[in-house]
Amino acid sequence: MLYSMTGYGEAVVENDDLRAGFRIKTVNNKGLDINLKLPFDFMYLEGELRRMLKNRLFRGRIDVFCELEIRTPDALPPTPLNRSRMQQLVQLAQQIKQEYPVEGELELNTLIRMSDLTVTQRTGFRLPESFEQVIRQTINDAVDQLEQSRRKEGESLEPFFLDSLARIEKKVGELAELMEARRDELREQITKRVKMLLEDTNLDENRLGQEVVYYADRLDVTEEITRLGAHLKTTADLIKSDKRPMGKELEFLLQEQMREVTTIGNKAKHKEIADMVVGLKTTYEKIREQVLNVE
Repeated sequence: MLYSMTGYGEAVVENDDLRAGFRIKTVNNKGLDINLKLPFDFMYLEGELRRMLKNRLFRGRIDVFCELEIRTPDALPPTPLNRSRMQQLVQLAQQIKQEYPVEGELELNTLIRMSDLTVTQRTGFRLPESFEQVIRQTINDAVDQLEQSRRKEGESLEPFFLDSLARIEKKVGELAELMEARRDELREQITKRVKMLLEDTNLDENRLGQEVVYYADRLDVTEEITRLGAHLKTTADLIKSDKRPMGKELEFLLQEQMREVTTIGNKAKHKEIADMVVGLKTTYEKIREQVLNVE
């Protein structure tokens, strides 16, 4: 079953204690590139969440957008009063009143506007385990949605690949038949080449044998056609399998098939075969474009 590298998924869990939301968007990439940034207070969870994503996603650029809202004050990072700073401010207010004709009292509303009167202690902070479990479940739910999206797009690609491979297999069969029909022509070409070599009185039998084998090999594409057929079967079987990921393996198999097709075109000096090779290359290029989106 094919999985696309392009997809989208999101999930939200909300209760009296917290609200957790994740949106995941994926696009094509040669490898796995996870872009995940959590709010500062929850950065300690990033390594664990990355491992969770790596266990379920294999290729693509993964952009993860996160929303975390803690609704229970006791579960937030502690923010104690800076008592030394508070004492300093009180003493400073008293000193000003003693030395200058200033009226008024130091008010609470004034104090809480002082940015250094409280310091949030983020180092060492951790959410309660129940909160962390909700976050894990939420990102797993988002990945579930993403996987459905990627699988649905992959399923839409599968008929295209299998139909294209079937057409190529048919063309390869026609190519094999054409080569079989050309055997007499090839034999005649080799015979002419041998006669030309025999006219060279200085040519020994070993050299003659080498030339015959070399020339025959240059014209015969039986091995290339056989390997191409084997690659086609392997590719179709891979697409129908449940293997994940398979994109890089498909790319390799297509590359090998295109190499065989190119060799056939170079060796078989024949217009009809050349036209068939051009058609095969065009079909393979269309397949290759789509394979770049397979996980």
